[in-house]
Amino acid sequence: MKKSNSLRVAAVTLLATAVLSSCATIAAGGSPSITINGDTRNPVTIITEKQTYANVTLPCTVQVNRHHLVGQRIQVRSDSTEYKDIILDKKINAWTFGNILLGGLIGWGVDLATNCVSEPMVSNFYLEEKK
Repeated sequence: MKKSNSLRVAAVTLLATAVLSSCATIAAGGSPSITINGDTRNPVTIITEKQTYANVTLPCTVQVNRHHLVGQRIQVRSDSTEYKDIILDKKINAWTFGNILLGGLIGWGVDLATNCVSEPMVSNFYLEEKK
């Protein structure tokens, strides 16, 4: 009887460590968002790797693909104006360092698997017209 309780406690402890120690995944999980601003009052269509946002007005917040941040291209289309594409870059998510204190290798592994160790370098963009 004591042996099965010890196994249960060990399993619950391992599971809790795996789930609770991945700070960046818990705090920033899901798709990162960026905001696009511009001077236009006309609706635009924004195309990301994750989704197309048709006929939106600016400012607009869109979700981007977390697994391909570096070089990810966001296109903004308009009937009246041509805009430069937005190219994303990444930086380290500060929440990742919480694993040093809480979870160690298990938390780092979860964060790496979900790519929550990185986030967009810039989260606010201003549209530039093509010249």
